[in-house]
Amino acid sequence: MKQFPLSKQFIIFVLMKTIRAIILLLLFTPLLLRAQSVTAPILSPQQACADVRFLENIFFTTHINLALVADTNQLRARFDTLRDGITDSIGPAELYRRLAPVFGSIRDIHCSLDLPLSSNEYYQSGGLYLPIHVLISNRQLFVRNEYSETCEKGSQILSINGIPADTIIEVMLSISSSEGDNTHSREKVMEYSFASVYPLFFPVDSVNELQLKVDADTIYSSVDGVNRLQTVYDTFFQDPVPADKQSFTFGYTQDKKIAYMRISTFMGGNPGEYSRFLNATFRYVNDHPPVGLIIDLRHNGGGFADYGKKLVRYLMPERFTYVDNIVSKSSTLMQREIIRNSVFQPEIIKFLQKDIGYKPLRAFWSKHNGIIDTTFEKLVKPVNAHRNYKGLLVILIDGMSASTTGMVCNTLRNRPNTLFAGLPAGCAVSGTFGQPTQFVLPNSGITGFISILRFNQDKKEPDLTPISPDVCIPESPQDLESDTDSQLNTLLTYLRGKMNKQ
Repeated sequence: MKQFPLSKQFIIFVLMKTIRAIILLLLFTPLLLRAQSVTAPILSPQQACADVRFLENIFFTTHINLALVADTNQLRARFDTLRDGITDSIGPAELYRRLAPVFGSIRDIHCSLDLPLSSNEYYQSGGLYLPIHVLISNRQLFVRNEYSETCEKGSQILSINGIPADTIIEVMLSISSSEGDNTHSREKVMEYSFASVYPLFFPVDSVNELQLKVDADTIYSSVDGVNRLQTVYDTFFQDPVPADKQSFTFGYTQDKKIAYMRISTFMGGNPGEYSRFLNATFRYVNDHPPVGLIIDLRHNGGGFADYGKKLVRYLMPERFTYVDNIVSKSSTLMQREIIRNSVFQPEIIKFLQKDIGYKPLRAFWSKHNGIIDTTFEKLVKPVNAHRNYKGLLVILIDGMSASTTGMVCNTLRNRPNTLFAGLPAGCAVSGTFGQPTQFVLPNSGITGFISILRFNQDKKEPDLTPISPDVCIPESPQDLESDTDSQLNTLLTYLRGKMNKQ
């Protein structure tokens, strides 16, 4: 496909950080800090319990709708049980191991928890890691990449050191985040963190035996455990799921019948570059109308809310609701945490968010503690008819299509002549949480993110039902070896079949 030339992406503080960016920030920023010179603390029972209580308070005082994403009575009981079980001194890694399943019961994909390497006594003591990146699909485990290249890409992992893959996946999914109960999202999130958290829950030896299924054969392969304190292994652990080289691309199939647009993130490029891309693309589409347009939003974890709205303006035929209202909840505890973890002076933070920030964020700072405020949004006007695409539209989604991507999908569900394909998205049918904000547990250094806003796209009660595709197209692990995109190819075949019947 012919692609429009694009300049490099740049990083910017965003209204709604992307899910992918949050995961990568939590997992890999500590690698850049080189934590070898720091000794991870050992926590007294009182310190560990204080961190558990701090995390509990953060969520019960700050999250905009905790009752929607968790059984609050059960969550309280699990925090109490966790504290009751801390009777001896423990390190942050052990505290994280106990916290993660409790945290994983909170069904908001914007919320995440991580153990920085500077606070990880397992890492600090030279503990061994399994140098494997994985693909998880349909509750099965596959090799995406392996450091020594002794395991074939795309081969299915049946067991590791005698532990069945089913057991491994069950534990790993229980500590992953999702919007509602969405296994597809949990699978995609865990792909990013698998190599980092695996040794906190399962043993890693100097030599590890993997039982693999390759085609119809079952084979055994040995993989050496590695000490991540050795610089040679650092780069491998930093890139578990390769990102798109470009934020947005466009082209046509060879027969010129189907147009294809890929938007890998709603935070790439600068606003002018993104606007020019959309304007030029849709002018060209209307001058050379395809039989159908595919917009690929797989692994797009969100970004600027306004970027999503700009795209939808080119696709909706009439005025539409993008966001009906935004809900905020003031939290003194989270305000202190924002100031404590910022490199800026408190006055600057307050000026940026309380004084000149957009209205929902100003309410977060200016209202009394615990007060919930609602900001209503206006209808959005489409672009002019010369650039507005009214033909067949196909949206390709997966379990990491979330946040701003969810708002785009929900808006386009009301568009005529529109089809969704792929896998259930990592976003819900009524809106999304947003403005994920970082916090740090004071004694252990464990970090996390919590949503402080709710973006509602209708006036109904929020609903965590995932957006489901009209045409379900599963992933193919064999793509890892063949370097193909069978989901996209299957979709193209499906569309051409529909065209031939017309």
